[in-house]
Amino acid sequence: MTIRYVRKSFPPKPFDEEIAQAIYFRKLYDGDHAEIFERAKTAGKHKRFKWRRVGLKAWEQTTEVVESGVPYIVANFASLVAELPADLLNRSLGNISADSEKNAELEFVTGVVSASKVSEKIWAAVTQHQVDGMIAYRIRRDDTTKRVWFEWVLREKFFPHDDELGADIAWIEEQGEGDRKKQFLRVERQRLTETGLTVQQMVFRMEGDTVGEQIDIRQYESDYGLDIPEDVELSGVNELMCGFVTNDETLLYPRGRSALRNIDIIQEEINWTITRDAIVFEKHGKPKLAIPRKLWDTVAGENQRHYGQRFVRNADLEVVSYDENNGAVPQYITWDAKLERSFEHVTRLIKYMLAITKTSPQAAGLEDGKGDSGVALLYLWIQSVIKAEAIKEKFDKAIKDAIRKCIILENALGGTQYEVKAPVIEWGDMLPKAESEKETGEIAKYEGGVQSLETTIRRMHPDWSEEAIQAEIEKIQNERAMDTMNPTFTQPPRVNLE
Repeated sequence: MTIRYVRKSFPPKPFDEEIAQAIYFRKLYDGDHAEIFERAKTAGKHKRFKWRRVGLKAWEQTTEVVESGVPYIVANFASLVAELPADLLNRSLGNISADSEKNAELEFVTGVVSASKVSEKIWAAVTQHQVDGMIAYRIRRDDTTKRVWFEWVLREKFFPHDDELGADIAWIEEQGEGDRKKQFLRVERQRLTETGLTVQQMVFRMEGDTVGEQIDIRQYESDYGLDIPEDVELSGVNELMCGFVTNDETLLYPRGRSALRNIDIIQEEINWTITRDAIVFEKHGKPKLAIPRKLWDTVAGENQRHYGQRFVRNADLEVVSYDENNGAVPQYITWDAKLERSFEHVTRLIKYMLAITKTSPQAAGLEDGKGDSGVALLYLWIQSVIKAEAIKEKFDKAIKDAIRKCIILENALGGTQYEVKAPVIEWGDMLPKAESEKETGEIAKYEGGVQSLETTIRRMHPDWSEEAIQAEIEKIQNERAMDTMNPTFTQPPRVNLE
């Protein structure tokens, strides 16, 4: 049923645990590993032991934590896991158009796509979908401009109802300034009824992390100079004006799971191994000056006579005598570290991470990612492409549903009679091809009769305008007509009848 907020903590259960996990994986993705890994808090620090007097003849050992100056090093491969599918989908998303020949519907869908900024926001949406395990969307309409669009919504703002007949989009707003700043919970509730869809606006006071009493939405709007939509009931509308896209959902996790699950411990071990090597290099990697014992005694004896204490300073060694018989020459000792095993351990951990997340090693630069042809490149990246293809199918359906819902909302509020139909989305290749190979493939599809002339030209020239594409289509059609025996263009040979 619906969600009750009053006198309960926000986010509501059971969404609070899912949101907490999403925030954890966001820190993993952003590289804020010092906040989530315990060993990161001790990196670059070591204990120094000292003795201090506690009595006339008694001493005790004490310790102090000293900064070594070596930071906790983050080699964030978790970001690669989340961003690679987004890169592939962002590259392959092509033109979106209405599945109609009517100009009005074509223009409306074009306007929705432009207002929603589908191409500009697909990368961010897919990346967030991978990190959080889910991303939602809702349909919007501006009563003043009559503009209709859809927007992506973060996981912590979308709360579907248990009976699947409604959903809440809820978020925290801050109003006022300085000491008078207050927090409020805004809720847009969509609910299906026997007659249609109701969209209700609500607002609650916030008391820390607890939701207070509900207040009048119009009074709230007036107090803070806001523009809040009116409650509406859309008769005849039998679906919600929102939806969501899950990642790796199961029966136990129907709202999806993060693509970064199961790799946080591996990521932490990678960071710690690299950081530990850096600490060792910092401590032992600097060259050290070594002098023969006889030379040290000579310089220390001179300081004993001059200053009353035996010691050797670097400045004392700027000019030294050279004993040809004993070879008493100062030398620098350099530390030849053998850390190949450590580097192999890091590489092995990275490959484990990529295997768990179905990411090709070529994507991480661990193996050669170049192919002699598009087919060869595809086989090198096959794991990542298969994963991205599955994600593409989900976003293809979500974008089509979102635009179709935009048509439904415009018909309900704008009085139009557009045909409620999903748009057509053109998806290109996820991996790059050489121009010659790409052109050969498109021409083969056209000549084989499985692709239209217009689609062929669009794919071969994605940067062309609509006018240029139509002009090229007409030019090709005219040239083909001239080459046929069409009497409109070519007169048959003259014959004499006897």
